Amino acid sequence: MKPKLPFILERPLIKERVQQRAAIAVLSMGGIDNRAIAIFTETHPKTVCKWVCRIEEGKSLTDIQRSGRPRRFSEAARLTTIAVYCQHSPPLPGVHLWSLRDAQMYFKKHSESIGSPISRATIHRILLDHALRPHRRKYYLQITDPDFFPKMENIIALYSHPPQNLYCFDECTCIQALKRLAPNLPPDTDQPALEDFDYRRNGTTDLLAFLNPATGKVYGQCTENHNRHTLCQVFSDHVRTYPSDAVIHYIMDNLSSHYHADFCQTVAELSGVKYSPLKTGIERRQWLQSTDKRIVVHFVPFHASWLNMVEIWFGILKSKCLKYDQFFSVEQLRESIIDFIETWNEFYAHPFTWSYTGAGLHEKAVRRFCRLLSIETDQMDAKFLTRQLLLMSNLADKYIKLIPQADWCRLINLATEKVDYIINIIESDTRPRGQIKTREAYGRFLETVINHTEPLAEVA
Repeated sequence: MKPKLPFILERPLIKERVQQRAAIAVLSMGGIDNRAIAIFTETHPKTVCKWVCRIEEGKSLTDIQRSGRPRRFSEAARLTTIAVYCQHSPPLPGVHLWSLRDAQMYFKKHSESIGSPISRATIHRILLDHALRPHRRKYYLQITDPDFFPKMENIIALYSHPPQNLYCFDECTCIQALKRLAPNLPPDTDQPALEDFDYRRNGTTDLLAFLNPATGKVYGQCTENHNRHTLCQVFSDHVRTYPSDAVIHYIMDNLSSHYHADFCQTVAELSGVKYSPLKTGIERRQWLQSTDKRIVVHFVPFHASWLNMVEIWFGILKSKCLKYDQFFSVEQLRESIIDFIETWNEFYAHPFTWSYTGAGLHEKAVRRFCRLLSIETDQMDAKFLTRQLLLMSNLADKYIKLIPQADWCRLINLATEKVDYIINIIESDTRPRGQIKTREAYGRFLETVINHTEPLAEVA
């Protein structure tokens, strides 16, 4: 006798059962014997006979509606269960998120809240049935750079129409030389290879890598650190692989060493131009991005390393070289990485094609800021608010046509309703200069967003 499946597994099988019964119908109309149909559909001959009769009578292939046992818990009790389980801080000291077992114990002691004790399985079913599932968590990446979209467009333009020599550069830091404490066991019959979970760390190394998107080939060096002195040395080694008059473009993130004065001086020497010391990071980044020298550096937006294609290759390195190997020393780890780079360049290298255009990201940025305003989260500080206000202002100045009218109107309405919330964040900032910057950003936001007069885009 086939065992009864758990409640949560029955629903996905409904479609499969209907397909199975449809197969029985087709085979029966084709004159196939019931026993042969049972073998083919992996069912009992009595089941085949039952559905053949149902089909001949013109009845549906779906199950007959059954009354079932009435729900034990009312809708109010179910909502109470969800509210208690998903609350921000469960009624247990020091616990931010509790388990089904914790919730079962709580309801057992406080059964009056829902009328009777409740099992873990029932709590699980109630959570799965509900559309909102705040007990589940997932990472997301919020845009924090006010100038994100112009910078993104510059990077995408480089990928779409690359110059002759374009490289994506980044550091893969703290790569660990891991050795498992117990030897691995080879796979057995119907069993995977076994790897002990515990390990010994035999040191770390950094990898500085340059990816050529046009060919997919990689130039890399393993180093003890990734400070500005190491960067200047590795960067110089890579530039010298080209003739002294070759123009080279590099895509980098905004790590401080990437626009340090020493790095600027190195770029100037390699380009044969004079460098006058600049005080601020903004000025140095602008100088590095200038096209009046043979080495041009393009910076991705802040908090947007995903726009750098070398990150894709780092993922390949980890999956093909680092994930399943063991290293007894840092030297062995470095040899393995260099061997993989050589193997990659000879056998695996291929052009990296960038297809993402950023379509829809403008309106998503507006919608996410609207959600943050609507919930009045206490996690929003003045620094984050300043960047978001400037981002919305820049969208109003340059990209208003790409944002649906409904989203923009909602932003205006929420910003008007949440004035007290915004002012409270500004006034709670303990940084004098930071508070001034936030007030200036809010003033610009009021001018460009709240008092915006240009026509808006039509609703998509």
